[in-house]
Amino acid sequence: MTIEFSCSHCNKVLKTSDDKAGRRAKCPQCGEPILVPAADPSASMDDGFDGFDPLDSESPVPEDQSFLAEGPVREEDSFLAEAQMDCPMCGESIPTGSKRCQHCGETLQAGEWVPRKIKVGEIFSRTWEVYKANLGSIIGIHILAYVLYVVAAVLTVIVLIVIGFAGALVLGQIEPGLMIVFGAIFYIILILLIYSIVFYLMLGVMNFLLKVVRGEHPGMGEIFSGGPFLGRMVLCSIVFLLAYTAGLICLIIPGLIVAFMFWPYAYLLIDRNLPGIDAFTESRKVTNGNKFSMFLVYLIMAGVMMVPYGVLLIMMSSIQQGGPAQVLVLLMFFGFMAFVYLMVIPFSMLLSTVSYAEMTYQ
Repeated sequence: MTIEFSCSHCNKVLKTSDDKAGRRAKCPQCGEPILVPAADPSASMDDGFDGFDPLDSESPVPEDQSFLAEGPVREEDSFLAEAQMDCPMCGESIPTGSKRCQHCGETLQAGEWVPRKIKVGEIFSRTWEVYKANLGSIIGIHILAYVLYVVAAVLTVIVLIVIGFAGALVLGQIEPGLMIVFGAIFYIILILLIYSIVFYLMLGVMNFLLKVVRGEHPGMGEIFSGGPFLGRMVLCSIVFLLAYTAGLICLIIPGLIVAFMFWPYAYLLIDRNLPGIDAFTESRKVTNGNKFSMFLVYLIMAGVMMVPYGVLLIMMSSIQQGGPAQVLVLLMFFGFMAFVYLMVIPFSMLLSTVSYAEMTYQ
């Protein structure tokens, strides 16, 4: 009996004899690997099509006339044996020159991944829609990150102080020069630990936001998902900061180019679990053709953030000095800080996440 079915990749109608069911082969049109389905017993029944010759359904198709003429294709002997490249979306191995990833469906152009050209208006529009739809969880994950940061930072300082005092008691009198050295070491360790806490929580928040943008429903436990990427994040951030600083020293413009060329490295770490150097390499591909658009995005966001600062300064300058006035100034200041940390910063991080998602077809 003949099996007739369509290629799941290009929809080309194919047919072969039923003894080929379950075998793998390449589609003769698109070259993608497909699995021959089992024969449908109901196919031999009257299906209402007039003029259909039942002999065709019963006559086996000679293998030399079917798309299996070259024999079944095993994975290790077919598309996996060709030159390979990594899909930029899911990281799975696919044949070089593929126009579409068979794992995640990512569309490729001429075998090379090309980032989507983003539009500033669409970035803000999508960010606002996602922000409104997930306001509680987006603000909630940031509040949780702030609380965990304060608790972890305080505990870190306490532990280091206790270790310092214990060391001082053990060593007794210490020369001033040696004390300065120990103080410098203490300060460096403290800074590294504090920034490690910041990066750990930041990775968790970014992972949470990336899943929200994709339409998933992550839990607050995502705040603790940054561990596998922490070491690479710290090293990459140091490299990025040094390159950005060097660029700013060179008449500012090179620094801005570095910033808008490599900023997605953290998203690539958590999204594709790339090695550090590969995260920078892929960042160049992601931002290709989008650097000016991202400059406009952040320029607009900087202008938006300046508005509440200006309003705060105007209101504070208009208040006369005095007891009640000072209380009002404090209330205004704390209200402004709450607005920045609970509204502006979460929106800004979501804006970056949406920008990355748009560039990578997510």
